[in-house]
Amino acid sequence: MSKRAATAVANPAIHKKFAFEDVAALVVEDAPHYAGLICGILKSFGIQTIYSARCGEDALFNLANHRVQVAIVDDLKPPLDGHAIVRTLRAPDSGLPSSVPVIFVTEKPFMENIVAARDAGATEILSKPFSANQLMTRIEAVLRKPRPIVQGGNFVGPDRRRQIKDAAEKKRKGDHEGR
Repeated sequence: MSKRAATAVANPAIHKKFAFEDVAALVVEDAPHYAGLICGILKSFGIQTIYSARCGEDALFNLANHRVQVAIVDDLKPPLDGHAIVRTLRAPDSGLPSSVPVIFVTEKPFMENIVAARDAGATEILSKPFSANQLMTRIEAVLRKPRPIVQGGNFVGPDRRRQIKDAAEKKRKGDHEGR
């Protein structure tokens, strides 16, 4: 765990105002180190119910069989990569809870990957490495101010227009404080 993440994990008072103990999360990460890091961050902030998946098939199984309020999805490797998981979740005929907010985590913060995650229907995008504060700020944002799922043309996902202008500004401020 990085020094930055370890500091934020040790200080969960930053986000105590939100009732994280009532949140169930799904962590989809194929790298055991990062899966453990993310689960540790979630537990340190009070999230007790955490489901884990190491591949796309397990992620879809968890989404179909467990009620989660947020999914943290890594890029993963094909054939069922992170983009495919999000597209499947958002598909109107999938039978999955399409309104679950997805925080897409990537180690490839290139514009084409970010656009692909957004176009697949990701709610938020977070680049590796990240701090605990950055992750928890994203989770808090998607839970406090959920965006409706919209469909238009080939896109199915969260409304890209933020309802409150301050939400994006708060997220950016939280990112800088977590560094």
